[in-house]
Amino acid sequence: MNEGSREIVLDGHNSQVLRSPSSTGPLDKLALSLDSPEESETTQLPDDYQAKASDFLEPRSKCFGLTIKESSQMSNFYYHGLKVPIMMYRCFTYLDQEIGYDKVGIFRLSSVKSEINKLEEMFNKLGDVDLMNLNPKPSIHAVTTLFKRWLRSGERILNEEDCAQLRLLLRLSNVSIRIREFDSVLRALPFENYQILKCLFIYLDKVLEYRDQNKNSIESLAMLFSANVSYDPTGKHVPIFTELLVNRKSYFLD
Repeated sequence: MNEGSREIVLDGHNSQVLRSPSSTGPLDKLALSLDSPEESETTQLPDDYQAKASDFLEPRSKCFGLTIKESSQMSNFYYHGLKVPIMMYRCFTYLDQEIGYDKVGIFRLSSVKSEINKLEEMFNKLGDVDLMNLNPKPSIHAVTTLFKRWLRSGERILNEEDCAQLRLLLRLSNVSIRIREFDSVLRALPFENYQILKCLFIYLDKVLEYRDQNKNSIESLAMLFSANVSYDPTGKHVPIFTELLVNRKSYFLD
């Protein structure tokens, strides 16, 4: 694993924390062994042969584990006027249709693992799955767990450098200045990252509007999405997400 990266385990899944995918260098020389009951021989390819990784790897996922740019480029969907990845669009529109935002434990409770695994497999194979057309319909908690798993599968929306800047700004006692400087860091994010983050907090605003029904709080959501958005198993980024939730209207809704 590269320096600056680490591996965490959430919901039984390993996630390698990287800002951008690593590249595979060319293979300068390749020998193929062909074994048969009658003979075994080695075919030597030309010295200048360069094999592509795609010649040997299994087909790539069409949804999980992609870069943020890849996920965004594959999508033609908009949620509240924001171009977002397919997974985000499908999950949030399903939750809207099923009025999931007022359900007790939304985003905090999980579902049967086999149901979540099946949904992940479908998205990885097909790229896009209209959750509203599935029979039987998936549970609300399966969809939210699927979304969290997807968040963890790719590169960070907020990486360690982004979070380090935001943690420093939390020391500012003047609220107006803190909001201004926080917003400056957020606006400097890659466009796709900012769109995803804004879409997420637009939806979380709706969840918090129904906090009496769904029994969520700013504190619980900050802990949950610190772990899933910034891959933070230690909780050191929770104050950042608390700030973003407390002042969400200034950062994302104005």
